[in-house]
Amino acid sequence: MKRNWLFIALAAMLSPVMAAAQVTDCPRFPAPCPHSGQINQAMDLVKRGQDNLVTPQELAMESTLRNAFADMLLQAGRQRRWQVYEIMESDYDRPNTLVSFPRWCATPFEKRPPHVYEISFIIIVNKDSLQAWRVWYKGEFTDGANRVVGDIRADAARTTNDQQLQSLTDSLTYYTQLTGKYTQDHYAEFMTAIQNNDLKGQKRYNDQIAKYQKKQDALVARIQNRSASANSASTGSYNRFESDKVSKTGLFTGASVLLVHFAVNTAQIDVGFNDDGSKRPGSQKTLNVPGAFYARLFHNPSPPDGQSYLINEFDYGYNHPANKADLLFGKWQPGRNGNGHFNAAYAAGKAATDLVSLKAIKCDAVQNIAVQIEGRPDKITETLSGINFREIQKLLQ
Repeated sequence: MKRNWLFIALAAMLSPVMAAAQVTDCPRFPAPCPHSGQINQAMDLVKRGQDNLVTPQELAMESTLRNAFADMLLQAGRQRRWQVYEIMESDYDRPNTLVSFPRWCATPFEKRPPHVYEISFIIIVNKDSLQAWRVWYKGEFTDGANRVVGDIRADAARTTNDQQLQSLTDSLTYYTQLTGKYTQDHYAEFMTAIQNNDLKGQKRYNDQIAKYQKKQDALVARIQNRSASANSASTGSYNRFESDKVSKTGLFTGASVLLVHFAVNTAQIDVGFNDDGSKRPGSQKTLNVPGAFYARLFHNPSPPDGQSYLINEFDYGYNHPANKADLLFGKWQPGRNGNGHFNAAYAAGKAATDLVSLKAIKCDAVQNIAVQIEGRPDKITETLSGINFREIQKLLQ
């Protein structure tokens, strides 16, 4: 549904507030920032061993993989003067099963299914582009938001004789100001909750914002019914602002960063794109990657929108990137399943996934590795050319 100009006022006025908070909390902003709370939990081996009964062999496997993946990317980046840093790491200490946590904890090492591990990195491929992105965000982007606000006010001035519309406008302004004040007062607290993986703290903040938003949405609907033509200037201004924001963010993102995700021993993996719930892989190109079971570069057929370049507290990558490479190594079942996914070879046998059978291949063995790289195609292929894939082969059982 097309947003009303007074709803636009909320988005435009809050954008500079949230941008400032993110810049303060993360020096790499607007590039994605490390989820330090979750990374620290993943690397707290003593606590995970005590609380979740993760075995020393599984923890040793993770350490080996973390170092190996980081070394591969650092080596590729060192040749090009790129910067590499970790953004996310899994600490979910159960396999892909529906068993209860106590039952899983009671399962001895010899009977555990393959240990699943995931880790993600950011590669800054151009520091100058990142700085230009930051300058744009603080300058041109903020100026554009202010122009939208100005057009909103101009539209509002043309309707000052409509007392009912003015009353609705005043009410919406009140809730907009409440939202802005709440954001200013609590956004740093919200960012801390994200960094510390504090789900209750995140929910508390989001619930309050949602409460204000519900009030605003109801008022917007009434204003839309009252006047359909009074907001023509601000609607056009906002549409231009949004289009420019998406296109510029896409350009800066592609020029500045790559996102690289490793998934180990996953039972099932998706490839291509699935933005709207349907399989639309888009154009694709087979990649020549030594030792890969599967390697393709995809271009997303869906145009980017305002959500395309956001990363929340659970995502390792953008919601639906413009381009990505999917690489599979190790043991996988031939062909895709009915949902278009690849299944791990070990998933074909019940004895390899239950909690009662002695495992012929122990849980700390690396049976498969999936790699996803998101970014501009030329940077993806350049990164692939710098990775020593023999090192990946050495990790596999």
